[in-house]
Amino acid sequence: MVLAIFWMFVIVGLIGIFIGLDPKKWASWLFGVYGFVSGFLIGFLRDDVSAGLKLGLLCAVAVMWGGVTTRWQKQRSKK
Repeated sequence: MVLAIFWMFVIVGLIGIFIGLDPKKWASWLFGVYGFVSGFLIGFLRDDVSAGLKLGLLCAVAVMWGGVTTRWQKQRSKK
């Protein structure tokens, strides 16, 4: 179960990072929410609630940071 959640997170996270995320749009925040839920489930199933919250926060930040950075780089390269 944990491996399935992990690989789905990797696929969805890489898609979000590849296309670039606009933090002004609510659809981009869904990638962050998905990252949090995936990280929480992985941490919760492996250890406990506090580990799940930490891993969920880490996954959400990683996806959002990567997506926003990609979008910023794409905009910067167009100028």
